[in-house]
Amino acid sequence: MRGVSDITEFRTTTCSAHDHTEFTLRFLRDVPVPGLEKMLLGYLENAVATGTRFKPGQTVQLGWATLRLTQRDDGTLGVLEPDLKEELKWIESVDQSLLETWRHKEVLDSLGLLERADYPRQALQAIVCSRAWEAPAFMMGRTAPSAPTDSGWFVGCMDDAHDHQSPDALSVVPLIEIAVKVPPLTQFFALPEGSDVVVTGAGRLRARVFLEGEELKPRAGSYLDALNRQD
Repeated sequence: MRGVSDITEFRTTTCSAHDHTEFTLRFLRDVPVPGLEKMLLGYLENAVATGTRFKPGQTVQLGWATLRLTQRDDGTLGVLEPDLKEELKWIESVDQSLLETWRHKEVLDSLGLLERADYPRQALQAIVCSRAWEAPAFMMGRTAPSAPTDSGWFVGCMDDAHDHQSPDALSVVPLIEIAVKVPPLTQFFALPEGSDVVVTGAGRLRARVFLEGEELKPRAGSYLDALNRQD
């Protein structure tokens, strides 16, 4: 590991033993969760050890995030992620993608649903209520996708007077747009079909998760339990 200003880099160490270029991961800020880099370092090292060959320009899927490999001046392969603040721009960083993947797994694990993880891709679409961006509370639901481009997710406001059956009240947007405009909702995107989530609170988020109509209680001491108990 080596840091330059606020940038921290981590490098694989076993790929060269398989006649493969090593990888460098770059965090543009402090690593938000201790050991978070191991999620991707381990994946890449294991893939190379079992025969996978990676090349510059290739994309790699990590949970719901699409990453792109690039050739670095130091001879290693770097990893790029989409810049959520600027459409169609890629940056050499793994901050956002690894943190979102970690949160997805923590939410699933909190509810005993790791084996039912269903990661949609960032470019897949959701139906969103026209008032969702300013809503103080949200209702989310996931059904079977209606098309290859559909994630199955619906995101709406909690205003009973707002008709979510009216086409004028709804729009279709990519999941990554929701991630930009309402980041806290992103952590629930890997929940399986049949899931419903009620999200309340602005600075102090609370979430109730239902599966096939039955409320799931987070395991005591889990990520989601702690989230719901925050002061």
